Amino acid sequence: MVRDLEVRRMCSVLIIGLIGIGFLAGVSGCSKALSASEQRGKSLYSFNCYSCHEENELGLIKVPPKLHRLFSGRYLPDGTTPATDETVREVIVHGKRTMPAFDGRLTSGQISDIVAFLHRK
Repeated sequence: MVRDLEVRRMCSVLIIGLIGIGFLAGVSGCSKALSASEQRGKSLYSFNCYSCHEENELGLIKVPPKLHRLFSGRYLPDGTTPATDETVREVIVHGKRTMPAFDGRLTSGQISDIVAFLHRK
């Protein structure tokens, strides 16, 4: 009897966990697995972008914008630059305001991977 209760409790926890994971996947827009390009972009983003755009680990006075749902609107966070692959690539390559240029630090393919990931972020 005690064992049956433990099994039911464990099944309940498992089911609730799976429901929670499904909910979080739906909320974050990650209903399907990342493509190889998006996965590479995620890794590159974590290494090159995260410390400023997510956590401000450098203690910057002017905090860079979060890049979640970057392509969901017509404009980038500055409110004037169109949210297109081309303009995002330009910002990554040449920098903008306090953001440094990544020209020479990232290849064209790596930048494409980051842009692909930003579409899913």
